[in-house]
Amino acid sequence: MSDTSSPEGNRNRNHDNEPEPVDYAGHEERTDAPDYTGTGSHSAPAESGDATDAATETPAHYPATPVGEPISYDTPATSREPATPTYVPAASVNIAPVNTTAETRRIEPGENPSEAPPAEAYAPTNTTAQPPVYIQAPTAPRYKSNRGPGVLIALLSTVIFAALYAVVAFVLSGIGSLSIADTASKFTDFIVLPIFYVPVIFFFVAFALLVLIVNRGGWWAYVLFGFLVAVVVYFSYIGAALLSVQAWNFTPDQAARFISQQWLNPGAIAAAVVAREVPIWAGAWIARNGRAVTERNAAAKAEYDRVLAAGPQGIRSN
Repeated sequence: MSDTSSPEGNRNRNHDNEPEPVDYAGHEERTDAPDYTGTGSHSAPAESGDATDAATETPAHYPATPVGEPISYDTPATSREPATPTYVPAASVNIAPVNTTAETRRIEPGENPSEAPPAEAYAPTNTTAQPPVYIQAPTAPRYKSNRGPGVLIALLSTVIFAALYAVVAFVLSGIGSLSIADTASKFTDFIVLPIFYVPVIFFFVAFALLVLIVNRGGWWAYVLFGFLVAVVVYFSYIGAALLSVQAWNFTPDQAARFISQQWLNPGAIAAAVVAREVPIWAGAWIARNGRAVTERNAAAKAEYDRVLAAGPQGIRSN
């Protein structure tokens, strides 16, 4: 009987109440027991409240391992969880550059991609059609002429020539007349004859041709070549005189004698003098207008050159 009143006795009493250790050496656990859970013990399965703890502590899918042997935690073949795919670091993946200008070719099974023939380059055919761009070329200027205004001035000059020629003819008709009535009668007979209107017609024709030839020429051209207009008018007066006397009824000797009398006819000389003076003064007006036309043409040419130097301008069509 132990003494419980001393400290040593209390220690003995506590020691007696402790369970004795169980020696599991040489003990084999039966795996054919109905309550075997594969955890290495014969404990009964946990109740519903302890199911989560039991599942956390000991996985139910590990195979039975005899006591005393190390438990392998390798994933068994009978695992119900999907196999984790092998992770390859991104730094070890070699991504080939995409060739956007080459045609994609399918690699047949068993073919080594490195030995595949190079893909043929192709031109993309599905590009969006761009609207055409038109380049508008500058239009060359049309240089204006002085011929039209010059001919109009020549026509006005013809009226002036006819008026001056009529005044000279009236004066010549009054020479040797005894009265104004006699002078007016002679003048009336004169203006209806070809010797009046034929030189007027030839003056317009000659002066208009001179304007067409000179065009934008200076005044000197009308001063110089106005003499030719006077020559034309002079010979036209002699021809008109032949028409006035109906020279086709004359014999050749009579016609030659009549023509020789007309070379110094006052009417022919007066017509030539007036025809020489009118182109000089009318030519000054025509030449002045020609200078203005020349300046406008020069300005148009300068503008055209400026547009060419600026380059073409594009116009996109709708």
